[in-house]
Amino acid sequence: LANDKKICISVDGDGSFNMTFTELKTVAEQGIPIKILLLDNESQMMVEYWQRLFHADRKLAVRNQNPDYSTLASAFGIRSITADSEDELEDKMREFLFDYPDEPVLFHVRIRRTPCLPLVAPGQPLDDMILEDINVEVDQSAAPS
Repeated sequence: LANDKKICISVDGDGSFNMTFTELKTVAEQGIPIKILLLDNESQMMVEYWQRLFHADRKLAVRNQNPDYSTLASAFGIRSITADSEDELEDKMREFLFDYPDEPVLFHVRIRRTPCLPLVAPGQPLDDMILEDINVEVDQSAAPS
């Protein structure tokens, strides 16, 4: 909003987007021309990784039953684009970024499930990030219950 000469792109995973998609109401009401890139792997990978490391791989509520994001965007009067395969990604990305410069667009992209990294363990400094999907030793007592 402060610099209307630039494209503003929000990159979000489906887990976090599901917690905040009510903000689409504000986007629509205010006509904010934000481009929302939604990476959907039907899971909350950071939470799943956290549960794997700190809770003996006991997984709870980490697989998403997602809404139809196109219908959701449409309910707020926001244009949506969906890419289900890598083959269509380039053309749809170009449409997402450049075809509707003055309006908000939700770009729903289905992706593979991969770990959400980097991750910082509880009580650890930022320079001690977990950067790779490998077994790491963690202080089990540092994680919240």
